[in-house]
Amino acid sequence: MATLLWVRTGDVIEGRYKLEDARGSGSGGVVWTAFDTKLKRTVALKRPHVVASEADRIQFRREAETAAQVHHPNAISVFDTVDADECWLVMEYLSAQSLDRVLAASGPLPPERVARIGMQIASALAAVHARKILHRDVKLGNILVTDDDLAKLTDFGISLWREVTRTDDGKICGTPAYTAPEVANGEPANEASDVFSLGATLFAAVEGIPPFGTGEPYEILERARRGDILPMRKAGPLAPLLSEMLAVRQGRRPTANQVRQRLKEIVGEWEPLSPPVKAFNRIPFWRRPLARVIAAVVLVVAIGAVVFVGLDQPLESRQTPAPSSGLIGDERTADPCALIDTNAWKDFGPTELQPEYGNFNRCDVLVDVGAIKPVDVEVQLVTRKSRPVRGEPFQVVAVPSDRDQCDRTLVVDETYTVRVTAKIPNPPVDLCAIAVVALDTVQSVLRKGPVPRRSVPFPADSLANVDTCQLLDNRALAALPAVDTSMSVNVFGGWACKWYSTTGGPGANLRFDRQPAGERISGDLIPLGGHDAYVKLDTNTSCTVSVPSQPANRNRRTIELMVLTVSGERPGSEYCRTATNLATVAAAKLPR
Repeated sequence: MATLLWVRTGDVIEGRYKLEDARGSGSGGVVWTAFDTKLKRTVALKRPHVVASEADRIQFRREAETAAQVHHPNAISVFDTVDADECWLVMEYLSAQSLDRVLAASGPLPPERVARIGMQIASALAAVHARKILHRDVKLGNILVTDDDLAKLTDFGISLWREVTRTDDGKICGTPAYTAPEVANGEPANEASDVFSLGATLFAAVEGIPPFGTGEPYEILERARRGDILPMRKAGPLAPLLSEMLAVRQGRRPTANQVRQRLKEIVGEWEPLSPPVKAFNRIPFWRRPLARVIAAVVLVVAIGAVVFVGLDQPLESRQTPAPSSGLIGDERTADPCALIDTNAWKDFGPTELQPEYGNFNRCDVLVDVGAIKPVDVEVQLVTRKSRPVRGEPFQVVAVPSDRDQCDRTLVVDETYTVRVTAKIPNPPVDLCAIAVVALDTVQSVLRKGPVPRRSVPFPADSLANVDTCQLLDNRALAALPAVDTSMSVNVFGGWACKWYSTTGGPGANLRFDRQPAGERISGDLIPLGGHDAYVKLDTNTSCTVSVPSQPANRNRRTIELMVLTVSGERPGSEYCRTATNLATVAAAKLPR
């Protein structure tokens, strides 16, 4: 076998790509950063470990041309090929880490984050499947993820560098741990096989282990042939979809586009941001001081994948200093109303502050714009874990919404955000212009330091002093399959809590609410353990029980409510009994 030519920093490939540094080597080949002297940009160059035969070159050209057809925001682009003495692939540069490195550093990921990543990769797969292109090797190492959770799929079926496992069935293309049963049995890969591999990848990301377990390649392939999938314990809301994606029978798997749509339902209003555009630095790489070189680019090569990690900051974070830690402080004493200046809306009309609308993490302003109803501007303090959003501190993220409302989220730090929603039916004004006024006042307050504390503490018998996550114990949660207290997610202040099932069964959402004492509570009135309660079918797949809290010594102008919702994939009427039983347990712990 011929030896590859020796190359080093400063060498120019094809008279155009000046090599900067060899940053590592994986099973597929050696990866370099290079400077494209023609287009003045940094790119990634990859070449195989061995010299290609003429047959390999023909296949390389054909599959590289196919990969170059992939143009999608969640797929690494192939820019060029060099097919001279050696084969080189010229690819897009991305500041990112491979998903397997992310897991190695932080362990299994929360279901919501896995859903965000999976939604993007499913979108890329749907696009390439529409062009009759297969990937053939979707796995953790071939997914690149930025710090902001922008995800991109790389290594589109370049056979020269594709990992190949030889078994008694011949060639098995792909990686055994993520191989679909039909491919493990010697059948050709197809679109359903890519969907299976994506399901196996998301399974590994959320569970911390691939669906066929670990071991020697032949052992894993044997389990793949039989479709022996490990049980899911951490997948939460992902479990039902993953079960379908990992179905042994291909016809029972959803398409990539259906996967994208299902994950979008879990992700909700989150949308990926585009990566920042990097300004061209005209100082050649090899002339920069070492410290600046390290700060400019870190390249990690995972098994069978190319990974680029850059330390460039987004434009927004360069323009705005990152706020100091502790801006929110104690969740229960942070005052959301202190983030609001009612005078800021004077150009729109008279305003009225409403500090007792909704949950305790919220403060509202009613803006009279001359319509039948005022515009309701909600300002809420929220944990990022309960409502994932991607962005840098002080960055505003637009949330998709209908014409009757405008949602914006301001990132505070790694833990918290402030959500602003302006809403009114048939709006006579630009709701986003009203929301922006609130965002300006929120930013103005936060730039001065921590959120001011509440001037008046909650009454001793208020629900605000109760932790919703403590109202249901494992004995009560046993009514929900594969749900326990370790899965609770605090929304903010302990005033709302969510539990998910790891097997795809129904989950629960328990929160507090406030409304005017004279306002009707939705639902059918029933007695519930000494309390009045109201049972309501919210949607086709959920049932809610609302329990008013009425301490004798409280001002009855505003009523506090405990609201418990059980939701899943079955008809909501099937969950009302469980919701009522759980509400009975939780209500027994409320102050009287």
